[in-house]
Amino acid sequence: MKNRKESKTGTEFDPPIRKSEEGRYVHVKIDLPGITEEKIRIDLERKTGTLSISEDGKTFRTEFEVPQGSRFFKKKFSDGVLEIVLEKPGP
Repeated sequence: MKNRKESKTGTEFDPPIRKSEEGRYVHVKIDLPGITEEKIRIDLERKTGTLSISEDGKTFRTEFEVPQGSRFFKKKFSDGVLEIVLEKPGP
């Protein structure tokens, strides 16, 4: 896996992450070439999204900011690109 490094808290990696907002939705696209969907886990907590990839007995993690209170709307994985759509909290 590209863009990974060892740290005290485990193995981290730094894939390209692109975020955009469209109305009440936040689109997050993450390039994950060579990864299968079964190895991917996404967690949301407060203002942070955590992407974890399990591969060869190791877990690789990266974090990205999200608007507080966002929730999953949909997820799509195609051609090595993970797209997550989050819904921002209402007014």
